[in-house]
Amino acid sequence: MALEKEIETYNRELQALLSEQGKFAIITGDQILGVYATYEDAVKVGYDKCGLTPFLVKRIQAVEQVQYFSRDLKFPCHMSA
Repeated sequence: MALEKEIETYNRELQALLSEQGKFAIITGDQILGVYATYEDAVKVGYDKCGLTPFLVKRIQAVEQVQYFSRDLKFPCHMSA
């Protein structure tokens, strides 16, 4: 799974990161590279530090919010051609 190590690192470090709740952490492998006030700042620094090496920008939050739906839901898809 893509970014699996980074997600594990986030979960492992979450308690320490909660003092920065609402900000965005940059994670690559098992390292937290920094915490930034905005997503845009975090992405910019992530590319500056990591280049094209995969990295995760994750909002720090105590309660994870679901932000996607499964494709297995039985709702009709209305796509126009």
